[in-house]
This record gives sequence, C-alpha cells and structure tokens, in this order.
Amino acid sequence: MSPLLAAVVGSLLVAPALLARPQIVTIQSGGGDIQTLNSTPQVPPAQARDNPQQAKPGTATLRGHVIAADSGKPLTKAQVRIISTGPIAGGQQPENRLAVTDASGAYEFKELRAGRYNLTVSKPGGYMNAQFGQQRRSDPGRPLDILDGQTIEKVDFTLPRGGVITGRILDELGEPVTDAQVTAARLQFTGGQRRLVQSGRAGTTNDIGEFRLFALPPGDYFVSATLRTNNSTVDTPDRNSYAPTYFPGTADISGAQRVTVAMGQTINDLSFSLLPIQTARISGTVADSRGQPMRGVVQATMRSDIVGSPSGGSAGPIRPDGSFTINGLRPGDYTLQVQSQGGPAQRNEAEYASAEVTVGGGDVTGVQLVAVKPSTISGRVVIGADDGAPLRASTFRIGAAPMPAGGIIFGPSPQPAAPNDDWTFQAKARPGLTRIVTTGLPRPWTIKAIRYRGTDVTDSGFDVKANEEISDIEVELTNRVTDLSGTVTNSRGEPVKDYWAVLFARDAEKRRPPSRYVRVSRSDQEGRFKVSGLPAAEYFAFAVESVDSGEATDPEFLDRIQNRSTRFTLGEGETKTLDLKLNTLP
Repeated sequence: MSPLLAAVVGSLLVAPALLARPQIVTIQSGGGDIQTLNSTPQVPPAQARDNPQQAKPGTATLRGHVIAADSGKPLTKAQVRIISTGPIAGGQQPENRLAVTDASGAYEFKELRAGRYNLTVSKPGGYMNAQFGQQRRSDPGRPLDILDGQTIEKVDFTLPRGGVITGRILDELGEPVTDAQVTAARLQFTGGQRRLVQSGRAGTTNDIGEFRLFALPPGDYFVSATLRTNNSTVDTPDRNSYAPTYFPGTADISGAQRVTVAMGQTINDLSFSLLPIQTARISGTVADSRGQPMRGVVQATMRSDIVGSPSGGSAGPIRPDGSFTINGLRPGDYTLQVQSQGGPAQRNEAEYASAEVTVGGGDVTGVQLVAVKPSTISGRVVIGADDGAPLRASTFRIGAAPMPAGGIIFGPSPQPAAPNDDWTFQAKARPGLTRIVTTGLPRPWTIKAIRYRGTDVTDSGFDVKANEEISDIEVELTNRVTDLSGTVTNSRGEPVKDYWAVLFARDAEKRRPPSRYVRVSRSDQEGRFKVSGLPAAEYFAFAVESVDSGEATDPEFLDRIQNRSTRFTLGEGETKTLDLKLNTLP
C-alpha cells in the first residue's frame, strides 16, 4: 500500500522523503472547500499482524466543522454520518456512526479503523444534504480512505440552503384544496426504468390551499398534487374525486411543465387546479386454495410507465364471506394483490393471489381471486475446490424473492432459511418470475452462479408456476473476489484526480438492469478508482469528468460509449490495475 498521498485540486504535493514523518495533507471536503488534515501513520503491533481475525478498536480520528454557506455561522445539531464502504477484516463489523455538531459546529469520530468510508452531513431547516467530495449536488460523494493512526482534521462542510417552491392548489371552481399532498420529482434512470424520483419531503396544503416545498437541490422538477380520500372502504354514491395532477394542470406527464430551481432560489405562487374525475369501484371475491374465504386485504396498485408517478391505488378489506370492494379508483390499469393475515410464523405458508384489472368508465364487478400455496424451491450449495476458507452453513440464509416486471410486491413474503448441514436447502416462493437471494453471507463470500437444471439463472431468474415444486437449484459460492483499480490521465498525459469510471460488460445482454456487470466508481482523494466483486467476464472501461450516476447504468448510454472505451478481461479472483484516458461524453 502506498503511503499518504495528497490531492490539492488534482496536484501531488507529498515528496517521498517526507513519508517517514507526520504530514500535512490537503483534501476536498463534502462542501467543496479545500481543507487540511494531519496524518501520522502507525505500524500495527506484532500481535495485530499475527491475529488478523481479532476485532480491535481503531486508532484514527476524524474531526471537522459544519457551517452555513449563506452566513458563515456554525451550524449546531447538524448530523454527520460515516459509513464503511470498502473491504472489512474478518471478525469486524462495518462502521456506521453518527455524530452531532455542538454549538461551535464541531463534530468528531474517534477510534476509527483503517478503511474506505463515505461521509455525509444533514441539517434540518431547509439546508441541503452534503457528501464528502461532491462537485454537483446531484452527484454522490467521493470515498475517503483512512489509515491507521491518522488524526484527520478540518474536514469541514458548508451547507447551502436548498431551493423553495411555494404555491396554492385549487379545485375546478377556484376554491382552495386542503390536505392535498404536493411533491417535486425528477425523471431519472434507476432500477432499469425512467422513474419519477421524489426530491425532499412532500408538502401538504393548509386551510387556504398553500404549500411549501423546501431544501430542493438545483434542477428541473415536475410538481404534482394528489388529494387522497379515506372512502376506499366506504360505500357512497358520490363518485366525484380528483386525479393526481401535474403543474400547470394535467394528469399526463407528457403535458407537464418542468419547473427549474437554482441554488437557494425561491419560486413563489406556483398555483394550479386539480382535475375533477369520476371514480369507479372494483369488487369481487377471494378464496384460498381450499375454496374457503380468505382473511386479509386486497390492494389495488395502479400500473404506470413512469414508476413513482402519483398513484391512484387503494385497498379494501376482505369480508367474512370472502367478498371485497375497493372504492374511489380513477381510470387506469391496476394490479390486485391479496395481503393475507397472519403473524411471522405463518409467513412461509401464506397463500397469495393476484390479478390484472383495467378500470374504464364504470365499475368492475365479479373479480374472482383464488389464492395458491407457496411453492417449495430446493437445491444445494456448492463451493469450488479453490475456495479453501471455511464457511459454516448456519452463518447465512437462502431465500426466493419475486422479480416483478413493474409495480410493487406486497407481503407477507416467505422468509429465507439457513442451509442444512449437508448444504442442501429449501425455500418458499410465490408464483411468478423468481430469483435466489442470500442474506448474512460473510465477506468475502459471494454468489458465483445460480443454476437451474444446468442453466445459469443468476441474473435472469426462473419462472415458478402455481403449485409447482422446483428442485435442481444449485447455488455456487466463492470467496475468490475480483479487485479492480486504476488511474486516469488526460490528453497531455497528466494525472486526473477527479473523475468517474464506468465499467460494464462487453456482452450487452449482461448490462440489463439490475446488473452485477455494471459499476460506476468515483475517484478517491488519491485519484484512484477501486471496484471489488465484479464477476469474471470481458469488460469495457470509460473514464469521464462527470456523469449522472443514473444515466451511467442506462443500457442506451452504455451502447453510445462502448466504441470509445478500453477493453479488458477480468478473471475469477483476479486483481487488476488499469490506466485509462479521460474521455468526453458523446
């Protein structure tokens, strides 16, 4: 491991002759200011070297201040959180600590272990959150590497106030609407889809229809208002309601107007009217696998091409005779799901039913939901001959999780279970597309492959039919984890200290989200990117000064940059270093 390096806006300052004594190192904090830290490397004692598995307290200290960007005054009761992100030694738990600033705006973390961390800070009262090393407020921060024995000082944050949007929500007659929920959201590519991602907290209109959204990062937003009623279970002849409405007064996202907010800007009087609609109801019956009435709730969730858009969903209880009614539904396509009653002990045996229903101009009646018992998934765990470190079956759990094409999966879901001593396992699963998941698997162990009847289904999952019992699942584990790192130079051959590295499989089929074969890494304070745990495959690498973290995982974006990327191959358990050239976005 190289000794301490110093990054001062991308320039290397530490001379090799100085590495034997305490340094003054300059780094960039989450608020964007240049700060200094003192570091004194320590050599671990012989006992620590001889007992690497023994958990010991750390020897590093990190401290700094949080101040307001507009006034320069210290911010008290700001919350600073430090979280481990890099490899963790055996027998140790990842760091996840919270410090609260005092009256002078100071915070401190003591007894930190050497490792790689993310550092974030938040403060109520309209201030925007910040992360260490952010260049843009929409970007994630940079990782911070800490060595044994370091005393890291003056890692200070300056928190700006976010943007504000105020306005009024009215009805079709121009009267104020009380208790409407108002949100500001951005369109982002995440989880394999274009999604409306809410920013900050939702606002609620007061008695004169006023709302206030605050602490908004700079950007373009879609503002929407939704008036939720509590009459989904009430039988009423009144079908009048309001559609979730986007500014300036449309129920369709394609007709919505973006609202641009600058840093700290306040936009006043953004007023619009909700669109009146006539609602409908869905009614029917629910029976279990024996034909008996079920107990529980039927949940109706509206399906949308824009995940996260204002929902028209609602729910209705199942009556003792098995009938249900859901009122107040606006026109659209819905997924009905049954949430059966029962405690944790019944989760693995809970029956499940679902149906797709379209609400048009009238009520939908006579829907029949028939539940099925969960299927049993069985198989065995295998470990490669080269994976020699011990692993106990009791230390982790294996389960089967649904892979919905869209929308939300409601519970209760079957719980994962530990493998047997002979490495066989059983898991319960609902009908539909399913994937095998593990929980509690100790590092560095990870899933190498999941096979069903000899076919690799690690990423694609497999289909479970109603009342089907599936065997022949093979879960292969490995502790031979890949480690990839590298540096970037510009067209003049000069080192670049602040950049993004996008790493993605050459096989386009492996890029479909969510993908284990696509990673985005921000350079650390030494100007290096580091990625651990990529599966063995052939890859492309692309380095760029800045890119939206959501866009960087979009398969269409990856297709555009692949011809300008560096090709490399990563073998199982391989440690590799790359030297990349800085690119510009196409």
